Amino acid sequence: MATEHIGSKPFFTSLALLITVEVCRSFLLPGTPSLVELGVIRLIEVLLVSSPFILREKKLDSIGLSRGKILAGIRKGMIWSIAFGIITGIGFCIMIFLKKNPLTIIRISLPEQQYDIILFFLVGGLIAPVAEEFFFRGLLYGFLRRWGAVFAIIFSTLLFAVAHPEVSIIQITGGIIFAVSYEKEKNLLVPIIIHTLGNLSLFTLSLLS
Repeated sequence: MATEHIGSKPFFTSLALLITVEVCRSFLLPGTPSLVELGVIRLIEVLLVSSPFILREKKLDSIGLSRGKILAGIRKGMIWSIAFGIITGIGFCIMIFLKKNPLTIIRISLPEQQYDIILFFLVGGLIAPVAEEFFFRGLLYGFLRRWGAVFAIIFSTLLFAVAHPEVSIIQITGGIIFAVSYEKEKNLLVPIIIHTLGNLSLFTLSLLS
């Protein structure tokens, strides 16, 4: 199945390419990259993760992207997102009943300027989730899956969480849901949709609050 098809050679080739990009970025763009620079870097990384599979197999089935399953992936991603949203809403209601503000857990610091906010939504809400799912689920999870689904879910989630500036319950919960949905549906579009809609929801709630 798609979640078990990542061999050592394409995995380490993609990993080496990603490390090269990050090393070059640290030299060429020292410090924190701008949103535009970060968006370009993430798009390059998506292409690099995909390239060993495109060049070798002429397709992306190994990382869970099949041309014949695009609509199914979008539909199932929406269903998972709705279910996750309902569960989150119930959790919020419980916190409010306990007189705790749920927004304190999910609030994210947003830029002040309108142009930067739009870029933040574009890069953080669309481009970054796609890049992260290509690596953490499509590549990393697919490689770790040879040692079992539980092992792959735990370690891909841990690495996903520590890759963020601050490890929080949001990253851990999200990582588990993304990995479980990928394991069940065998379609990378499913965690991409969940991740994208989740980020956009967090940003919108933070903006409104």
